[in-house]
Amino acid sequence: MGSVEAFGVRAMPAAPGSRSARRRPPAAALRTLIINYTGFHTEFTAPRRRLELPTGVVTLVFSFSEGLWVSRTENLSATQLRPAARAMISGPRTVPAIGVHAGVVHGLEVNMTPQGCYRLFGIPMWHFEDAHVDLVDVLGARGRHLTERLQALPSWAERFALLDELFCARLDRGPSPAPEVDGALAGLWANSRSLTRVSAATGWSARTVRARFREQVGLSPKAMARVFRLQHALRMLAAGTAAAQVAAACGYHDQAHLSREVKAMTGLPPSRFVLLRGGLAPGSVLDRMAGRVSSVMLSG
Repeated sequence: MGSVEAFGVRAMPAAPGSRSARRRPPAAALRTLIINYTGFHTEFTAPRRRLELPTGVVTLVFSFSEGLWVSRTENLSATQLRPAARAMISGPRTVPAIGVHAGVVHGLEVNMTPQGCYRLFGIPMWHFEDAHVDLVDVLGARGRHLTERLQALPSWAERFALLDELFCARLDRGPSPAPEVDGALAGLWANSRSLTRVSAATGWSARTVRARFREQVGLSPKAMARVFRLQHALRMLAAGTAAAQVAAACGYHDQAHLSREVKAMTGLPPSRFVLLRGGLAPGSVLDRMAGRVSSVMLSG
């Protein structure tokens, strides 16, 4: 994976002369809320098109360059792209998103848990449902020039340190997620088929569970279970496991059910996903975090 620099910044593998990235975890006080920071700078001669898959996490992107377009879509052939904001947040979702850049893209992304986003920004997570939200809409004037402040700093380590300072200062401002929600999410990740048992373990009514998830996660328990099951299935498919085995192991009714769900949530049939993924393991240089399959390159 390359060398580790000062402050724990990890150097990611790069295509010759075209891509560089730096990744590190946040300050210790933030590690239950934020998964990682990644700085990226790519330069290609042609546009590139990436498919971003449902992962169950929240992504905050700061764009230092022009020429980036984004969209959430259920139909890859009918995507309506729009210019990306200089800073935007994408919440948990059950459909894919597409990102297109003109060949050069430079910026920084923060991957956080839904509970981390809820605590750090202090607003209900349903605001992020099926949409990209401009950071200014969340932080107001304080978020207006944050991208420019980050871009002006001379190193990734200093940019990451600024984010640590910003987020640590917000730890006591936002609401604390309910431990029952944390426990339910952990249970669903461990076994996405345990929805009824996990919901009952909270001690809440089904209506309360749904309301708390909408507030603190942004998706219903059933929707998060679908996302987690998809992630487990994509990991197995990417590793070369036969679709019939994946369907049985992940709790789909049959292979046809697996195919319908993968197509509905990624825009791709399983065979096409496997081909485009090209054997990359979860957490590869293409992905946003360890252990999950977050992206597929559609072109470039």
